[in-house]
Amino acid sequence: MLQPLSNDPGTTWKQRFRAPTLLRSQIAAHAPDRGLLVSNLSGSYQLHAWDVPTGQVRQISHEPKGALVGRLAGDGRFVYYLQDEDGDQMGRFVRVPFAGGEPQELTPELPPYFADPCLNPTGTVLGFLVGEQEGVDLYVVPLGPGDDVGVPHLVFHNPVPGLLGRKLLALSSAAQTAVMISQPHNPYTYERLLAIDLATGECIDQLQAEPGTFVSLGDYSPVPGDERLWATIHRGDRRQRIIWNPRTSERILLALDELADAFPCSWSPDGKRLLLWQEDQGHKRFAICTLANQSIQVLSELDGTYWSSYFGNAGEIYTHWGMIQGGTVLGPEIVALDAATGTQLRTLMAFEAVSPGRPWQSVSFPSSDGQKVQAWLITPEGEGPYPTIIDVHGGPHMQRTVDPAPDLHMWVDQGFAVLSVNYRGSTGFGKAFEQRIVGNAGHWEVEDIVAARSWLLAENLTHPEAILLTGWSYGGYLTLLALGKYPELWVGGMAGIAIADWKLLYEDTHEALKVSLPIRLLGGTPEEKPEQYHVSSPITYAERVQAPVLVIQGRHDRGCPPRQMEQYVARLQMLGKRIEIDWFDSGHGSLDVEEEIDLYERMLAFALNVLKAK
Repeated sequence: MLQPLSNDPGTTWKQRFRAPTLLRSQIAAHAPDRGLLVSNLSGSYQLHAWDVPTGQVRQISHEPKGALVGRLAGDGRFVYYLQDEDGDQMGRFVRVPFAGGEPQELTPELPPYFADPCLNPTGTVLGFLVGEQEGVDLYVVPLGPGDDVGVPHLVFHNPVPGLLGRKLLALSSAAQTAVMISQPHNPYTYERLLAIDLATGECIDQLQAEPGTFVSLGDYSPVPGDERLWATIHRGDRRQRIIWNPRTSERILLALDELADAFPCSWSPDGKRLLLWQEDQGHKRFAICTLANQSIQVLSELDGTYWSSYFGNAGEIYTHWGMIQGGTVLGPEIVALDAATGTQLRTLMAFEAVSPGRPWQSVSFPSSDGQKVQAWLITPEGEGPYPTIIDVHGGPHMQRTVDPAPDLHMWVDQGFAVLSVNYRGSTGFGKAFEQRIVGNAGHWEVEDIVAARSWLLAENLTHPEAILLTGWSYGGYLTLLALGKYPELWVGGMAGIAIADWKLLYEDTHEALKVSLPIRLLGGTPEEKPEQYHVSSPITYAERVQAPVLVIQGRHDRGCPPRQMEQYVARLQMLGKRIEIDWFDSGHGSLDVEEEIDLYERMLAFALNVLKAK
């Protein structure tokens, strides 16, 4: 039974959002008693200095729109991040002393840019990539000695445009070499890695993918003077890990055998070992590869969920850990594991546990072409059928996994069932599954969402007049597209920071994102692929929309710019459709906890009103 919306600020679902969340952590390579946390401890996501021995945490960024990406220098003296005043991901790099203080601007000579900071392991150089229509520029800023900051200078221009992904650049400890991605052909996948001599600006080596493969970038050894880094060659669903020295062109293929799909997490402080993480068919474990003889030491299997892992101090492994209880992740914590056995030694940082939620259940069903699709089902107490939310994650190249997920449990707390779908394009189900959407964005994803609805009905978990769609970013896009392509299937939809018109998005988005998202996913520019831009855009199906729609959009969003959504809303309003829009004063999502709660409360109220009107 659905619960009425409460005005109580202490209601359970709101407390889930307020529970401290740890997004990532880092320790200084050459000062391991100093660390950096990204957390919402202060009420918004900010950077926090972490005294590792005592567990004390101190907020050191105070950005009005929050700060999500920061880097701690190898010597632990400064924290570097992009100062972004209005949340649009455009700004300039600043640094703050570990002890706290006023941000120091590092590149005042340059216009604002869209970039992530990259520091070499010794903290002597800052590098970053700036994508423009004419290509990608590599800039470096010398750091030190002392508190000196050098003048930023352009080291290398790559004429191939496109800039998107989690790991774009690596800098060697001696600040001699940079390795950068190049030649994108699919989202998050690259055809080669370029090694650039920072003194001359020349390309001294490259790691070139063969036809049908792509490459991805790892980290440099933290040892001063060591010019090795690890990289990966992807061959379909197989991954070959290599140790590469661009200075000598030496490439050593790691023979990981049964751990071939294990992911390298971290170099050991002495550069002699790699920490590996493997999660396969429910088995979770760390392993350590000694590079001299390529011996593999597999550590004990682990319970719970783990992320953001690295070698810590005194022969230990530091990792984020959350206990899974009743299908719910509790925590999170940062714990120290014994590097010889993998057993837990102690807790380094503990955060307030969230209230246990209802258990998650993994389900699967065939899509329209027979492809098996996985999803996560959470049901409230009591017997079904239930009013149901089909949740669509963003990305698209991500996946929903078991985590604290306040955005899912809030629906269940209110009496809804939730089915979160890992549609075609999601990671973790093989490269063919992930790449199936490229060139025809929206088609197979929506087919999988429709198949999820059919499965819910077949299992008698819901009924046709009680199914709503929701999603953020790419998930918001798919929500709007499904509402238009299959209008008779839904009673309502809620789309956050969504794509409504690919052509207008291409015109208004930052140059760094044009190649990275619309061109790759749709197969070309609007001039080259006009029909694909048309059929993949929700605005094309505006006349067909039947269900009420709620849109929540950021005024300063570079990824899903405002104009394309303004045009979509105006089109539906002209057609007499039931559409509401709420604007918030930030970019691609809010980093403020109370603002986030307000946005989700708006969604809850909308969904309850839609069902009440039925």
